[in-house]
Amino acid sequence: MEYKIDDLKNIARLFAGLGSVDLPESIKIDETALYECCYDMGWETSILDNNNYSIEILSSFFCQLADEEKLVEFIDYYFNKYIENRVTDLTVAGYSIFQLKDRILTSLNALWSISNQEFGIDNSKFSLKFVDFKEYDKMGEGGFCTVYRCPTDESRVYKVLNISEKADAGSVHRFKREYEIMSEQNDSGYTLNVFDYDSQALRYSMEKASISLETYIEKKTLSDEEKDEIVIRCAESMRYLHNKGVIHRDFHPGNILLGCSGEWMITDFGLAKDISSKYSHQTTTTHAVGRAWFTDPTQLFALKDGNFRTDMFSLAKTIDYIMDGNMSGAPHKYSSIVYKATASNPDSRYENINEMCEDLAAICDRSDYESPEEIAEKLLVEYTKGGQLDVIRLIDFFNRDIDGKLMWHLIIKFGQDISVPFINVIEVSFEVALREIRRASSEMQESSHSWDDYDIIAYWAIEIIKSRNNRNDEISIEAAKIIEYVASNVGRFKIKSVSNILKRNAKIDGHIRAQLSYHEGY
Repeated sequence: MEYKIDDLKNIARLFAGLGSVDLPESIKIDETALYECCYDMGWETSILDNNNYSIEILSSFFCQLADEEKLVEFIDYYFNKYIENRVTDLTVAGYSIFQLKDRILTSLNALWSISNQEFGIDNSKFSLKFVDFKEYDKMGEGGFCTVYRCPTDESRVYKVLNISEKADAGSVHRFKREYEIMSEQNDSGYTLNVFDYDSQALRYSMEKASISLETYIEKKTLSDEEKDEIVIRCAESMRYLHNKGVIHRDFHPGNILLGCSGEWMITDFGLAKDISSKYSHQTTTTHAVGRAWFTDPTQLFALKDGNFRTDMFSLAKTIDYIMDGNMSGAPHKYSSIVYKATASNPDSRYENINEMCEDLAAICDRSDYESPEEIAEKLLVEYTKGGQLDVIRLIDFFNRDIDGKLMWHLIIKFGQDISVPFINVIEVSFEVALREIRRASSEMQESSHSWDDYDIIAYWAIEIIKSRNNRNDEISIEAAKIIEYVASNVGRFKIKSVSNILKRNAKIDGHIRAQLSYHEGY
């Protein structure tokens, strides 16, 4: 029979218990077990008799069996008699015989590299049979499809619909639609090229990629420059798709692959939706909605709710993963954009991918360090000219504020005028806003300031409570604490008077008023 010596060496290691399957001691093939098998099958043992036993001897023995067309017979004996003779002991030891045999067979086929040949069992009889795709050639497997290397072309792979899905009309439609959407983007430079859809075998070939972004990040420490390059590349890829009317709906680092061109490419369009077409079918109702951390919560419950904004949510979480190297969501240079793209209120998010890409490019190309005072002064000039501040840019400045003093300087320079931009920050990221009001409060308490500065921050805090309709949350509580500090600890008469007014106002939530003291005579 046709074979490769390296395959038989690896198979010898498998049967000796040195391979990927942790074999029970009772079914490992050692010298004693091999003699037993040979005597039981009536085979001569000269190769064992004339040498000191080792794993190399077992490999040579398997080569001899293959030359004599007896290898399949030996494997059949091993599965159907040798293991079966030890069923009782294996069962008592807690092994499932069916699962054990399945693991051994899967590993065996993963070691057999001869094209289109695979070991199989029919009616309990072992054989070596012809197959289109082999366990040996398997590169990846999901619940929907399996990817195999192409034995005749190293630059391509095959994507095959799993057997369990082939009887489902929705899965077949989804598989075909994936091919159609991807083939329309062939040669775009942003998606892997696909070829040769086979409607009978339900498979197609596609350009081979070397590694997923997820695995790449797990294995390598990225420089800041490389992180920027990958972030911009991912954003440009999504912009291309969105401008073509395609919503991916399963965008995450596992579906971003390094193509043969050296560029990161988008793949796996099984959940994608082309809004320019009339296709709908099962792709609008399937519950397979990608990885939860990267998926907009609204899309987790109904795939049909996936839209351009939910796609940008996934892009934002992917940016988090690129910058942090994990799913911690720790702050980074693009966090302001992530906050806006993932805001709980969809109306506070980006309108389209072009806006998001512009903000990404601006932050990627930003200049060197500026002090909090310089930033506050620059923003005041811009505000005086235009009457407003860009919330994403403002959040970006906050995230770059190592000293934590920018919010304080903004309040002192802007006064109550900074309340509207700050409330806009709350709408995009409550967490950032809460952090900044606490930073401002700490700066107020930890340093000495002029009387006017204390008054300014107190009046700003009062405006925050009023402008938010006395909403009871942590930010309003922090604002009330600022008022109380200025009134009671600093002793500002004007603020005591205003604090009393707030304290007596029954329309203000009791939790907020509880932070304030009543000042006699004011």
